[in-house]
Amino acid sequence: MLSQFTFSNFKSFRDEVTLDFTPARIQEHNNSLITDSNDDETFLPVAALYGPNGGGKSTVLEALIYLRDFIMRPIVLLSGTSDEKFIAKDENFLNAIKMNDKCFKFDSHCKDKPNCFDILFRQNNIEYKYQLQLLHGEIIEENLYARETSSSEPLIIFERSIDDCYLGPVLDGVAADKIKNTMSLLSYIFINYDIEMVGNAISWFGRMYYFNYNAALADRKIPVLSDQKYKKLFLNMLNEMDIDISDYRIERGDDKSIKDIFVMHTIPEGNTEISFKEESSGTQKMFSLIPRMVEGLLNGNLIIADEMDAKLHPKLLEYIIRLFTNNEINKRGAQLLLTSHDLTTMNSGIFRRDEIWFCALDAEHNSNLYSLVSFKKSDGTKTRNDESYNKRYLEGRYGADPYLKRILNWEELYE
Repeated sequence: MLSQFTFSNFKSFRDEVTLDFTPARIQEHNNSLITDSNDDETFLPVAALYGPNGGGKSTVLEALIYLRDFIMRPIVLLSGTSDEKFIAKDENFLNAIKMNDKCFKFDSHCKDKPNCFDILFRQNNIEYKYQLQLLHGEIIEENLYARETSSSEPLIIFERSIDDCYLGPVLDGVAADKIKNTMSLLSYIFINYDIEMVGNAISWFGRMYYFNYNAALADRKIPVLSDQKYKKLFLNMLNEMDIDISDYRIERGDDKSIKDIFVMHTIPEGNTEISFKEESSGTQKMFSLIPRMVEGLLNGNLIIADEMDAKLHPKLLEYIIRLFTNNEINKRGAQLLLTSHDLTTMNSGIFRRDEIWFCALDAEHNSNLYSLVSFKKSDGTKTRNDESYNKRYLEGRYGADPYLKRILNWEELYE
């Protein structure tokens, strides 16, 4: 489970911001919270980011994925790991990314300051704190701490700077003196040693799913559910969403690659089979999205989805959100982090106030990130849970005005 993610000097974010999955002390949808049975700590199952285009919503997701990829790519490239135990089936994972500077560009001083990341998460009754600072793509600081959830005593796994490296007792026998400052020590230890506490942390990063529905081809990437149990669940979910598909089959070529997918519709005259390509874009989106959501829920993963609401009816978006907020379905502590422009779901019947987040630029082109529960009005009061969130957001009451800042005067162009 993700507890907190803090970062700074990354693209449009100059100053330090924190995305917090720790619930505020409010009495809203408490039965939807994820509870760690080891110490009864609770966590949010969902965080939804809203704001104008260019405000920084996608950048929050990108910062988290950048950290994941910095850790996981060496493991994939150097050890050839493809084990699903560690590597989530993510179409974006092996995309070539340049681990270059992502510093804030509107302040000349930021190019000589590090990109900073600080993440707190839990895996297998261990709470981890991982910190990373990169300057021009090189590590200037990297730390890993751990604490058993049943204990209050933190344990230093390692502390690393440009000039020094301290290895805690759990890393006895590890030789880290020759590691390059362009490679994560966490990755290096996992590749070269079998240390349970390190492998546990890597497993959490490897199971982070990322779906970028800004990408034109994302909706067409269809995961194949070979397990009949999962396939039946998937079809039942489609029917529950009033998508009348009773079955589907896959046509493969001689090389076993997928040539086409055909879906079966039940009509009064009998069954009709059509090519998947003929389905609506919304149905294609559900074929792409739902199997991944099911897999993430069953494995208790963190699922990150950019523009997930694109081409989705608000009721379908609400259906997906409620998969995570329903403890009878989400039994393994899966979490959903998404960006959205859909305002019909921005209401107190679906979200807690601490699950609604806003991103917006200030006058210095610096993005800000804050939750609805922390937002203070001009008179110093906070948002009540009986307010019409979406209406007040459209009115610009929460600081992240969704409208264009300036309306062009087209009449001037014709004079």
